[in-house]
Amino acid sequence: MPEYLSDVNTVWCPSWAKETDPLQRYDTSGNQNGIVEPCELRKEPYHYNGFLIMDDFNILGFDKIGVEGADPGGRWQTAQYGDTPWGELGRANADPNKPGTASDTDFKVSSLYEGTQVGGGNTIYRFRQGIERFLITDINNPGASAVAASQVPILWDHISVYVTDFAHVPGGCNVLYMDGHVDYIRYPGERFPMTPDSARIFGRYDRVMGGL
Repeated sequence: MPEYLSDVNTVWCPSWAKETDPLQRYDTSGNQNGIVEPCELRKEPYHYNGFLIMDDFNILGFDKIGVEGADPGGRWQTAQYGDTPWGELGRANADPNKPGTASDTDFKVSSLYEGTQVGGGNTIYRFRQGIERFLITDINNPGASAVAASQVPILWDHISVYVTDFAHVPGGCNVLYMDGHVDYIRYPGERFPMTPDSARIFGRYDRVMGGL
């Protein structure tokens, strides 16, 4: 491992060209001091979802499904999340008295977004062991927990409104689920997070999952 990466676990995509230099990829967008520092690492080329989100609706709410963003290709700008469930979470994280703490635990949306979350509820659940129980509808089914865990997306390749931005061409992504298995889902599709709405809201890194 190069010296400048000796104490850093870099977010690195296997599909990137072998000659790509981590120093150029990360440090050139930071302070350019010749060291890849933790604060310079971005989630590129992956999206990590730290909450129990099963559908674009959980992020966008009632009125934003199918709405194009103002950025090129219809991608959403940060300000456009303002009147969405995720926008409320972002504003709570921006509270100067307790910055970032809203994402440390479950977050209850306001009455404006009642019924937008998993199971028709009002809570954006933070990932933790056993979180899949909120998806179980038949408590008498001994296999229900395993089935639920197999449906919860946790991490996936970058998705974009531009097919050329995908790690896998033609468009599609590997999605890691809570039970540990990975599915390859083609884009565009009807299954979150590989829908046209998903591409709009995740099409720019450090937007929705980065807060506001």
